[in-house]
Amino acid sequence: MSNNGPFLWYRDKESLKIGGVSRYRIRYKNIDTKKTHIYFRLKNIEKTSIRAIHLLNGPFILYCHVVPYSYDHRRPFKPTDAGINKEVVFENQIKPGQTFNVRLELNENSFIEKNVEDYPVYGWSIDVVSQIVITRNTSILYDFMIGDDIHEMRNINTGALQYSLSLINRDLKSGTLILPGMGNSVRNSDDNHDNKLGKSTNPNLTIDKQLVEDLWATRPKDPHKPIHLVIVTHGIFSNLTADMLYLKDTIESNVEENVVVKGFKENAGKTERGVKKLGINVSNYLKDLIKTMTEDQDYQIDKISFIGHSLGGLVQLYAIKHLLLTEGVDYFDKRKIQPTNLTFMASPLLGVLSEMSFLISWFLDMGTLGKTGRDLTLLKRIPNPKQLKFNLSNDMKKRGNFKPLLEVLPDDPLQNFIEKFERLTLYANAINDGIVPLRTSALLYLDYEALGDVTQLRKERRTTKLDHTGGEEVGEVPEENERKQEEQSLDGEDDKKEGTKDGIASKYWDFFWLNFTSPFEPKTHKNGGVKTNLQDKKKKLTKREKKFLKITAKGNSEDYQDADFENKTLNIPPKASAVESAINTVLCPIPKTKYILEPESRDEIIFHDKFYHFENLPSSINEDSKGKKVYLNYHDWKMNKQVKIAKKYHTPNMNWRKVLVSLPPDAHNNIVVRRRFANGYGWGVVDHLCNELFDTSDDLRAKI
Repeated sequence: MSNNGPFLWYRDKESLKIGGVSRYRIRYKNIDTKKTHIYFRLKNIEKTSIRAIHLLNGPFILYCHVVPYSYDHRRPFKPTDAGINKEVVFENQIKPGQTFNVRLELNENSFIEKNVEDYPVYGWSIDVVSQIVITRNTSILYDFMIGDDIHEMRNINTGALQYSLSLINRDLKSGTLILPGMGNSVRNSDDNHDNKLGKSTNPNLTIDKQLVEDLWATRPKDPHKPIHLVIVTHGIFSNLTADMLYLKDTIESNVEENVVVKGFKENAGKTERGVKKLGINVSNYLKDLIKTMTEDQDYQIDKISFIGHSLGGLVQLYAIKHLLLTEGVDYFDKRKIQPTNLTFMASPLLGVLSEMSFLISWFLDMGTLGKTGRDLTLLKRIPNPKQLKFNLSNDMKKRGNFKPLLEVLPDDPLQNFIEKFERLTLYANAINDGIVPLRTSALLYLDYEALGDVTQLRKERRTTKLDHTGGEEVGEVPEENERKQEEQSLDGEDDKKEGTKDGIASKYWDFFWLNFTSPFEPKTHKNGGVKTNLQDKKKKLTKREKKFLKITAKGNSEDYQDADFENKTLNIPPKASAVESAINTVLCPIPKTKYILEPESRDEIIFHDKFYHFENLPSSINEDSKGKKVYLNYHDWKMNKQVKIAKKYHTPNMNWRKVLVSLPPDAHNNIVVRRRFANGYGWGVVDHLCNELFDTSDDLRAKI
């Protein structure tokens, strides 16, 4: 037993649903000079047998991390004794019945200050997060303890007694647990502890607990100054409150502007209902939010930005369009709100028609992911009778009701409104993202000649320092015979039967030469003005090269200089697998201790960062240079669908910044840092977003 009294100083039980987060900020005043550490214990007290059904309505697992007060992932961190305790620790899968025990060191890493009594005060931040992704109707119960005797703490909730959601009558507000048929008899080392849940019994220990409502109820730094409102939107099988929390925290803590980050949380668990339904929900939320902030709270909003991850990119676009259609295209102008950032992070802006196999696409068409799956495969819509009746007088509108939603989404008034944003930015995964591959997340057109050898990213990612200064080679380019063998293994023997590069180039020249101009320098290119490897008659294109040849494009950036492309080759990204990505979501590699503690050990993740400006796009790929229709096979038809959509996002008044990143699996969730440490490989992406799209301090820029 401790000299400070009972060994258990704080105990809490909480039930977390989908998107649930509990954040504990711990402060401990150490008045005992001999004490060098205390303990934290977390237990998932769901019944272990519930693991078998977790795929149907779970999973019933928890994520937890413990962070000492002084930790900053941008600075080196040195534990007192890394061999015994890393001090910055996390657990990604705390399953029913499992526990997570952490020793909290009282040292310089956790030191906050000395109080007026000259006693040292130490601090930690602990997050407990629900990993439920499927349903809104289930929850996870956990037991949280702080004390100084881990052996006694283990005895509190071990043994035959297990607490299950289906068996326990919870009364968390009163701090008691009532088991059917057992009255109030709950195993406890101290009869009074269950009546003091959420309260510290040690006067030297202070714990501030925040739930989702508290974490997302942040106010502006200065309520008297104009506010930059940032709306974040989550993707499919995701949620706002937990999955977008790291992004929110990073923006609010590192951006100097008077920002307020908000989002609509009620779409969680409903993401299969279609882009339209989800977008209308966000639109109504945004309208009510702006009204509440400007009228009820008397705030002044002068800027608005949108950041969408995955499906959230499409949802936020539909929300904006719905708001403009219902409230007027001058909605933001009347309120003097300037559209500032429109940002997409691994968003399927062109759907997934060309990215998924026929079998997977067929399952989506059949409604495996509900209306959302049908939207993503560009399936034609079936309008309701009211829409048809309303549009009988307008044949064009009537036909538009049948077009895929993603095809008509960027039409006016949305297209004109997008042009008003100060910055248009895309973050796209080049590899390891079979859920939203590069072509659709980067809006089709990229300067593939400037990417470098993207096929080597998987092989050399951990050993090669990538260059992201613009237009230079990435990694090491393989020998020609190696390159051909690699491409043939992907594309099959049909490549041998295809025509020469010269024939393909003449057929598609008007299509892939896009007359790019830079916003920073005058246009210098004309048809035929640049030599590429397409003019080399000795080389032949593989099937995949022919496909990407149709969408290769010349990008520009502030630091980009014209180069001689005579010896350049198309650098085709490796194919991504949706099945592999799904497996990686469950079995993804997590950052090692060295990665977490030593910033210098981390690889560069941004290898392509360019501005793209478009003029005089060709009419369609199903026309030759004389405007005559040409035969299209199924793959050309799919490509043509995506081209139609991509062109609507590439008007002469839109300047896109396209940032390509190289992340290990699970790249789709890493890019937004779904969990602070389990998805920590994406820290550099979020830092880049804050540094480049918002006003940040010089100190933060130095760290990055």
